[in-house]
Amino acid sequence: MKKIEQSRTYKNVRKAFADEAELVFRYLYCATLAEFEGKEQHSALFKELAEGGNCNVQGCLDFLRLAQDPDSDLSVGRTAGNLESLVRTETKQHNQTYPEMAKAAREEGLPDIASWFDTLEKAKRAHVRRLKELSHE
Repeated sequence: MKKIEQSRTYKNVRKAFADEAELVFRYLYCATLAEFEGKEQHSALFKELAEGGNCNVQGCLDFLRLAQDPDSDLSVGRTAGNLESLVRTETKQHNQTYPEMAKAAREEGLPDIASWFDTLEKAKRAHVRRLKELSHE
């Protein structure tokens, strides 16, 4: 099979994955809000569409398995490699991504958003700890 990493199709599959994953979580968020508002029919439809979208996300991941994970440079597919890939990605997020985002938010006078990024950084740090504990079992 042709090296997928260098193709436009690979970039398109990555974009489709990101777009579909985002949409799944937007549907779930909207379902929660609709439920809170007492709009059960809306909530049920949003949840159903999120579930279908999750299948789309997994379909994209099946194709992305043909290449290395761009965040960790590791192969995707086997549990041990997936675990290491997730540790690398989460580590980058708590060491670099979220601290930089929090700093920018503070510089722009948005302390509430900076605090949220700090919270995400702490969550990612906890995720890394839990993933590493699992890797030692």
